[in-house]
Amino acid sequence: MPVTIGCVRVRGPRNCIPVNKFPAKAQRRKASFPLRLCAFARNFPKTLGLLVVFMCTFVSTQGKATTRVKISIPAAGQIKVEAEKLSPARSWSFRNAYAGALGIAERVEEFRAFGDSGQDALVKKSAAGEYQSELDATRISYTVQLANSRPTDIPHVSWLAEDRGLLMLADLVPVGVQSVSAEFELPAGWTVESSVTPDTNGRYEVGMPDKAVFLVGRSLRKASKSVSGMMLETVFNGTWRFKDEEAVDAATAVMEKYLALTGFKLPGKSVIMFVPTPVSLGTSIWKAETRGSTVVVLMDPAARVERWLGQVRVLLTHEMLHLWVPNALKLEGDYDWFFEGFTLYTALRTALDLKIIDFKGYLTTLAGVYDAYISHPDTRSLIDESERRWSSEGSQVYVKGMLVAFLYDLMVRKDSGGRTTLANYYRELFSGGVADGADGNEAIIRLLGSSPAGVEFTKSYIETNKEIRLEQLLPAYGLQLDASGKSSQLRVSSGLSEDQKQLLRSLGYRN
Repeated sequence: MPVTIGCVRVRGPRNCIPVNKFPAKAQRRKASFPLRLCAFARNFPKTLGLLVVFMCTFVSTQGKATTRVKISIPAAGQIKVEAEKLSPARSWSFRNAYAGALGIAERVEEFRAFGDSGQDALVKKSAAGEYQSELDATRISYTVQLANSRPTDIPHVSWLAEDRGLLMLADLVPVGVQSVSAEFELPAGWTVESSVTPDTNGRYEVGMPDKAVFLVGRSLRKASKSVSGMMLETVFNGTWRFKDEEAVDAATAVMEKYLALTGFKLPGKSVIMFVPTPVSLGTSIWKAETRGSTVVVLMDPAARVERWLGQVRVLLTHEMLHLWVPNALKLEGDYDWFFEGFTLYTALRTALDLKIIDFKGYLTTLAGVYDAYISHPDTRSLIDESERRWSSEGSQVYVKGMLVAFLYDLMVRKDSGGRTTLANYYRELFSGGVADGADGNEAIIRLLGSSPAGVEFTKSYIETNKEIRLEQLLPAYGLQLDASGKSSQLRVSSGLSEDQKQLLRSLGYRN
């Protein structure tokens, strides 16, 4: 049965999550990689008879001028933007890259600017997404092409399909926006859903536009509930091979698990969106991103996948943890090794705890991760890999990060007789001991290195590029790695000591 752990592309037998490939995923979201969970999208007609008008007021860094923006979509995949700006300006720029998606600003076309009296300000394009005028302008207009999105860019950028779309303010309005008051006028039968709750006038007040995601379309279904005091809304579009309430129950269980893990209640409303992908993803079956307090899952409902609900439950163990890490943390820097690699391992542990997988599946997954690790050179520290994540293959951020989390978990369990685990450090991370704005690498390494053994461990496997050899490291914990076949096998050793039995039982082993 093909299954996934978070955003790792994997396939394998029933109740296991072995890894085959680790494509890139977005920081602070998220992310995404091709996964063996859902399939490619249907092909949609190229004509779209609709009109969407998106009115918003935003405060710009340029003198905090208030601007009203009208976005209309008279045909498939194209947005027409007209913005009236009260404070004159001569330059504008648009985001050109995000999470590996490049050339986003090239979708902006026909950019024009106008002065107070309506005269053309003679705009020149100086670079991709960079525009300058010769005169002070108080009004601008442009189009944004949202059709034919590249599979590698989904779901990191705005797109429109036949009867639905994802609109992200980060790539639809010029950069430098501080706050947005958005109002939508949609075609008949269309609605809008977001983690932002509209006011009585139907406006959406957005304090951080770069994290705002709006799902628009026909036949949007949603379910809202309170999970231990946290608001969770699950939105569905399309027809799936699982019931809406089953997905809601799965998300609820994961949310409760991560509240217990971190001890931190998410503020505001969290939203999970299940949406048919707008384009074929090739060999991928689904992609996902968590941006701000919104989890977007793009899947192909026609994909031939066994046990759809099981696949969704595994997916949520990874994606929903990103609502906390890194999105609820206020740390700086490139600490992707932690919020991707350690998240993959913690999601695997969560899948085991929730009985989504069994202990054999847990071991099989880790063996597959190890095969992926040794198939790539390990020449940089995890910190360096995180810094170069988008300029290189970046797989070690995921595979080595996940293995380092596994080894760290084994170490602290062994030292404490199974009473302390990696999970304990997540609660400390959210307990208030880490200052807002702190460097993520320094703060987390200091936390993990709170013991002499932890200091040596983080120095070896995170700050420097010490090679991981599971066949040498695991026997001390009662585990053995057999790499004699085409794929490695991870098994429980025979003749376990009492301490090893106690450690493995704390992991979930039952003999």
